[in-house]
Amino acid sequence: MTVSEVIAQIKQGKSMAGSDLSGLDFSNQDLTGADFSGASLNGCNFSGADLSGADMRNASLDGASLVNCKQAGTRIDLQRVLSRIRSGWTMDGVDLSGMDLSGQDLRHAKIIYANMSGCNLEGADLRGAVLNESDLSFANLTDADFGGASLKRVNLTRAVRTGTKISRRAMKKTYIAGETAYK
Repeated sequence: MTVSEVIAQIKQGKSMAGSDLSGLDFSNQDLTGADFSGASLNGCNFSGADLSGADMRNASLDGASLVNCKQAGTRIDLQRVLSRIRSGWTMDGVDLSGMDLSGQDLRHAKIIYANMSGCNLEGADLRGAVLNESDLSFANLTDADFGGASLKRVNLTRAVRTGTKISRRAMKKTYIAGETAYK
């Protein structure tokens, strides 16, 4: 299948779930809302592509390039999240809502403009993480460690923060129940 055939099918609302699209060059393409769940995307080039709202859960992305992608609302699975964090990637605008990240080592994670509402981060290590502009409303932050983390303009409305290690400085301009917690 060629890139133009794949894009035509996506525009028609067809799913690419489970397809083998290995090695295709999707650079700078509009792949908004594409369903790539379970697809083989090994070696694909997504540089500069718009993956907003795409479903990439359980997709194989070995050797794929996802540099400067638009990822607002992109749905990915836990292992992909963890591998991206450990590789130093910035996860910009991804949808991690409801994901169970309890007890995970998320040190120095760069997760900005992300939907993390309802996430379970109980006991997670987020030291040095950058979570600016993310939505952590209704998240479970019990006993999470945010030492040295940046939480500028993060929404913590109704988040459970029992035992959370978080400095007042880290919460600069953090929103809780629609108001700025600390100025």
